[in-house]
Amino acid sequence: MQLPVNRKFRLLSMLGEHASIVMIGAPIMALSIFMHEKWGFYFVLMLYLNKDFLKGQSPLKRLLNTQVQDNGGARANEWQCFLRNTTLLIWPLEVMILAINGRKRLGDYIANTQVVDASKNACSWRQELAAYRVTPNTFYTLIGTGLYILLVHIFFNWLGL
Repeated sequence: MQLPVNRKFRLLSMLGEHASIVMIGAPIMALSIFMHEKWGFYFVLMLYLNKDFLKGQSPLKRLLNTQVQDNGGARANEWQCFLRNTTLLIWPLEVMILAINGRKRLGDYIANTQVVDASKNACSWRQELAAYRVTPNTFYTLIGTGLYILLVHIFFNWLGL
């Protein structure tokens, strides 16, 4: 079993992932706002929820040689990666919990996961994408993403946003 990454590295990588999604999402959201639509927000929300979909690694985790694993040491599946990212709407609380705890954020506790060093598992994303096979967890994740976005949409409409 690989060791969890340290607190400072984990916090910096968490902030880096958030910043990278904001940089990708800002133009998409600006375009949808310009068109007087909300689809940009929901598209970015979908990206954020499923950023670790392929082998438990977001693009930044891949660059940093880290990976999401379950507490038993196996690579986290798509469903676990989705579950750990459902706490997106309380992201500042996630940062505080990680800063205090040092190893896990709230989403990791919900999904029974942790982020570990994965330098031994290095493989190109093209090879991993070609080798990817759809599993029941893939379907659970797609359904969960759709339901999450629907609930967020209903909640925001209820708030008048």
